[in-house]
Parts: sequence; C-alpha cells; structure tokens
Amino acid sequence: MKTAIIVANTQKQKSVEFAGIAKEFLISKGYRVQMYNDGDSVDKNASLAVVLGGDGTILRSAKRFYGLDIPLFGINFGHLGYLSEIGSETPMEGLSRLVSGNYEIENRLMLEGEVIRNGEVVLTFISLNEASVHRSTLLHALSLEVMINTKHTETLVGDGVIVATPTGSTSYNLSAGGPVLTPTSNSIVITPVCAKYFPHSSIVIDGGDETEIEVSFETINETGAPCVVVDGDIRFPLENGDVIKVRRAQHSAKIIKITDKSFYQILKEKLSK
Repeated sequence: MKTAIIVANTQKQKSVEFAGIAKEFLISKGYRVQMYNDGDSVDKNASLAVVLGGDGTILRSAKRFYGLDIPLFGINFGHLGYLSEIGSETPMEGLSRLVSGNYEIENRLMLEGEVIRNGEVVLTFISLNEASVHRSTLLHALSLEVMINTKHTETLVGDGVIVATPTGSTSYNLSAGGPVLTPTSNSIVITPVCAKYFPHSSIVIDGGDETEIEVSFETINETGAPCVVVDGDIRFPLENGDVIKVRRAQHSAKIIKITDKSFYQILKEKLSK
C-alpha cells in the first residue's frame, strides 16, 4: 500500500480544514495516510507528501524530509506560491491529478553551509531558497570578502549579500535585483544588497562551486549584530571575522509538477498579482 504524508500549515485555517478532506480522499484511493506534525518520525518509504500552505510550508517540509527522497506536492493556501501550481480554488482537481500518476518530478538544487568562527563550526544549515548576510538596521556598511572556490572574487561593501538557488531566485534575490534562474538549472546566484564598489549586479556560478564570505565590521550597536539568515527561518548573529561557506547540498528537493504550464507562464502569472 502506498503511503502519503499530509503536512498542513496549522496557522492557516483553510489548510487545516482541507487536510481532513485530503486524508479521506487519499484513503479512498488506496493510500495509507500519515498526518505529519512537527517532531513526528517520518515514514521513509512514503510515496509522496501533500503540503498544504504557502511556499514557506514547502520550504520547511523540504528541509524536514531532507535526504528522504520524498516528492512534495504543494497546494497553495498562502500568497504567491511559486512552489505550488495548484491554488486554494481547485485543490480537489490537484489531488485527482496527483493520484492518477500524471505528473513529473522536478529536482531542485538545495544549499548546505556553515558558519566558521575562529576555526570552529558554530552553525550548519540546509536551504532551498537562499542564505543571506545582513547588517543590523543601524550598523555601518559591512565589508564582505567574497571568494569562489577559495579564490578571492570581490570585496563587497554594503548592506549584505544573497546566495540563492534557482528556486530562491524568484524570492529575495529577485527583490534585490538579481536574475531569475530556471528552477531545475544547476546554478547558484550571488547578489549584493545595496552595495558600493561591486561591479556586477549579480554573479551566476556553477552548482559545483563553493562560495565563501568573510564578514568584517567594527562595532555592534543597540540594534544587534549582523546576521546570516537562511530561508527566512534561521537568523544567526555574526561576529567580526566569521566566515560563511555555502555550496550545493548533497541531496535535492523533489517537487511534483502536475500542470502543463511552463515555469515562465507561472512566473508571469505570479508577478502580475
């Protein structure tokens, strides 16, 4: 018997309500269903996971199930929903197509990295969208030494820098003026945030390249230290001289695609809302 996992954003009432409907539907189609809650053990042999919420719910699910090879099918009960082709208007239509097996699975590059302080790793992370370095609100501009494959590339002076996946290229990276990458491409984009003395708006590198960012600043004020932010979830304060290393993760996220719409059609629709 196939197993389906249902992950619902408990902060969205419509997601919670539809979770019960989805459970009964999947059971009627011969699935065993696991209703997933934070901290639960996951059936590693599950055929798929139905994720009810917005992109943030899918991002968190991709990291919770990292390395388990479980494809994620998103139904958007949030806002833009780049990772979900099906919205809250037609959720049953999406489930019907899903159980018919008429879909493709896209492999999405993920990032892994660490923060190194005085030669020791003080944070490790996994990301589907991006890892970014920011100054605190009133702190002077950061000086960031950007290296690619241990070779010095640029000295960036400004508010920060974003290292984004193709999936994340339509998120913070796009807002900062970075380019949109095809979601299944094997590339990573580095985009400065309000930078001086940086000759490029962005740099697109190969997925096999490693980015290293050394942070330099003089003081911490009442608003706190600069920080590294991962997918908007993790916010970790940095110290002067910290080094952030970012590279392609060992495993990819698997996103189920059930419509015939191209990425560019979906992008146009989302950006026009």
